[in-house]
Amino acid sequence: MLRKTMYSSLILSFILSLNLACNKETGSHQTSNIESHRPQHRGVSFVSPPNSTGPEAFDPIVSLNANWTAIIPFGFVRENQSNVEYNLSWQWWGERDEGVSVLTNQAHSKNVKIMIKPQIWLRNGAFTGDYNLENEADWQELQATYYNYILHFADLADSLGAEAYCIGTEFKNFIAKRPQFWSDLIDSVRVHYSGELTYAGNWDSYQAFPFWNKLDFIGIDAYFPLHDGETPSVSDCVQEWQSHYTSISSHQAQINKPVVFTEYGYRSVDFCTKEPWHSGQGGNVNELAQKNAYQALYQVFWDEKWFDGGFLWKWFPDHESAGGQENNRFTPQNKAVEELIRAKYGS
Repeated sequence: MLRKTMYSSLILSFILSLNLACNKETGSHQTSNIESHRPQHRGVSFVSPPNSTGPEAFDPIVSLNANWTAIIPFGFVRENQSNVEYNLSWQWWGERDEGVSVLTNQAHSKNVKIMIKPQIWLRNGAFTGDYNLENEADWQELQATYYNYILHFADLADSLGAEAYCIGTEFKNFIAKRPQFWSDLIDSVRVHYSGELTYAGNWDSYQAFPFWNKLDFIGIDAYFPLHDGETPSVSDCVQEWQSHYTSISSHQAQINKPVVFTEYGYRSVDFCTKEPWHSGQGGNVNELAQKNAYQALYQVFWDEKWFDGGFLWKWFPDHESAGGQENNRFTPQNKAVEELIRAKYGS
């Protein structure tokens, strides 16, 4: 019996040594890579306030057990134009340098980490992923002004000690047509900013982004279509997640970077999981549908080692007046789902 045990131990030691040697030979570092991103991003997407606000705006975020906040200094592209406008006097306070700086410092004073996430708003309401230009001069103007926009806030993010920075959001067509620009942009941001970098890929195009290997984690705006029922159950949603889960986990294994849902969430409205990206104002209030959808997402992803959390969409600075039982918008504030999020973020 002793000889058999010793023999088994020798075999086990040989296998472990062989695995270690193989990992060194192939340069594999998946475990250390994933573990370096703990703790998870238990985040909220903070709605930029139009006027200055005090540090107390972050108290409800702390109470939610959140440890990250995304601050979004929007840039604007007017209809029939191709230049990016940003940090202008007519913009909301929270979108300008002053507001971004104050909000970041306030969050840090509450031990909340920051991802600064510059994002383009098209004035005609078009989906950013479909944005297209007809001639080379316009493309050059877009590239030059977008480059300045991203480098401007990269410098600011670095000076503020923001822990993460997002170089773009849902630019499917722009990336497909101008890949070299995006590769060069990442290289330039690396010179200006020393924290972690990501890109927020839309749910239907994140796999087409060709430069995940140059970033620190895979960012996905996770508005995946799920069940088309009025009030789908948790199990209904979990079942509908399976094909998306398979695609995400396969992509993650290929890239060998953690996954973060740079945006995730559902409206408190009937049929909220059918096309979760819709942000219209119509529809009957349905808090149960929203809560079930959140619960399913947490059940499918939250305990995966390669999943590094996310930033719920969205959170308003004036917590007491935000959301509520008559509200059918995305915010979970003062709704049934808020307690679910608090429990999950605190677990």
